Amino acid sequence: MKKLLGALILIAIAGGVWWMMRPTSFETDKPLVLDEAPVDLLAGLDTDTLTDGWVHRKFLTITAADYQMVQEEGAPALRCGTDSSASIFARDAQINVADAPILSWQGKVSQPIESDVDEATKEGDDHPVRLFLVFSNETGDRRAMEIIWSNKKFAPGDYKIIGDFCHYVANGLNENVGTWHSETVDLRQIYSNIGGAGKPTLEVH
Repeated sequence: MKKLLGALILIAIAGGVWWMMRPTSFETDKPLVLDEAPVDLLAGLDTDTLTDGWVHRKFLTITAADYQMVQEEGAPALRCGTDSSASIFARDAQINVADAPILSWQGKVSQPIESDVDEATKEGDDHPVRLFLVFSNETGDRRAMEIIWSNKKFAPGDYKIIGDFCHYVANGLNENVGTWHSETVDLRQIYSNIGGAGKPTLEVH
């Protein structure tokens, strides 16, 4: 079974799902395609000069997060640092989910988010980890969702839904902070669970 592989992209996204869903928000002339498997999402990534196919989308009134490729325990990893900041670091893609249905990664949260605001609400929708995925099918229907790290409330495998936007919980909780975790999700199941139909293509990771 073909896989997409990647170190965890740690993203703090502040509001505005409508902005992220604009068709041209992440499009480049160098989308990631499936030439051979597995696909290493971070292979060749240079965060200083921003490798073709990657985009760093920033918000007008919010300081951008800091993304850097580093060596972590002898392996390359994408590190995200935030301090009252947020932005979206994404890879343009055009991959048929049927051809590479499994997404696997390793990630570590170094510092949790401590808040008394309910994370199940729009006001409390803040997590130390977000993977933002956009799917489209053969009819042009587009669906976006996030894979998140839960602060206090949700268990792995849960879905958090705010309005009609779905978040899949891969891991979380303070007792798991500071440790590397290996994660795997089946994109076919994710797409089906968020109401997707047809033959999906992964557009953004």
